[in-house]
Amino acid sequence: MNVTLDRLRYLVALAEERSFTRAAERVYLSQPALSVQIRKLEEALGAKLFDRRRGELTEVGQAVVAQARRVLEEVARLEALVKGDEGCFQGPFHLGVIPTLAPYLLPHLLPRFGALYPVLEISVWEELTPSILRGLLQGRLDAGLVATPEKGPGIQAVPLFEETFLAYLSPTHPLYAQDSIHPLEIPLEDTWVLAEGHCFRDQILAVCRPGLGRRRLEFLSGDLETLVLLVDGVGGLTFLPEVALWTLPPARWAHLRPLAPPGAGRTVYLLLREGSLKAPAALRLGEEAKAVFQTLRLAARPSQTLMMGAEVSYDQA
Repeated sequence: MNVTLDRLRYLVALAEERSFTRAAERVYLSQPALSVQIRKLEEALGAKLFDRRRGELTEVGQAVVAQARRVLEEVARLEALVKGDEGCFQGPFHLGVIPTLAPYLLPHLLPRFGALYPVLEISVWEELTPSILRGLLQGRLDAGLVATPEKGPGIQAVPLFEETFLAYLSPTHPLYAQDSIHPLEIPLEDTWVLAEGHCFRDQILAVCRPGLGRRRLEFLSGDLETLVLLVDGVGGLTFLPEVALWTLPPARWAHLRPLAPPGAGRTVYLLLREGSLKAPAALRLGEEAKAVFQTLRLAARPSQTLMMGAEVSYDQA
């Protein structure tokens, strides 16, 4: 059986890129040469791994890729043993981040983390939580930043920080005149929420008061900024996590209202595989994410004052 490490790397690249052209560029082969290598691997294993017509892995191919990632990680672990501790902070590092964190946290986190480990090859995917968990279990990802304490075999969830939710209202909304809003006052039919699959959607639906009315206009978005624009243009209200305030223009801060009594919010977690070669790098990433949050929270003084008016606690997780 002629199963080489290079061919396993080629298969993993193809699985991640889902394109012979992109995978070939990534592994520095021509497209025909990559196709030949994959076919030889299929012949060696006696199974079809990639459906070329559909452009995706077969069921057997998915299992082989998962095992290939484990094999390649163990090879990398051997190399790291020779290099010492610094081996954990070299080579590829794959991170998954949920959409309600990525645009706010990553611009501050990635330069900081990359400066600490300049030889670490960082790749980031913006994905929903179930996809991040699958990526960790399959070995496709080394770490994930999510907002729910996900569980899985060999998966560790490390709490990083707690953040509050705030309401963002149109000046035309009846609740706009209030200094703070009780969650049970908020009618669901007035509230713009994220599309299904986002954990932030589920967290918000648990806060709002169910209503009997129907929305005249329904829009399911995966982007918090879109919801803010809808409130500005159409009316109603939405919710924002604290991290989203970092990019909110000061002119819009007047539309924010704290929730009273306080308590609605979420905890951000670092997910990683226990015993993973990149676990030390993942844990350091989590420490940097916590430090970024604390620094930017202090810098966002107008929003901080707003939330402190609702007697929100700033104790860290």
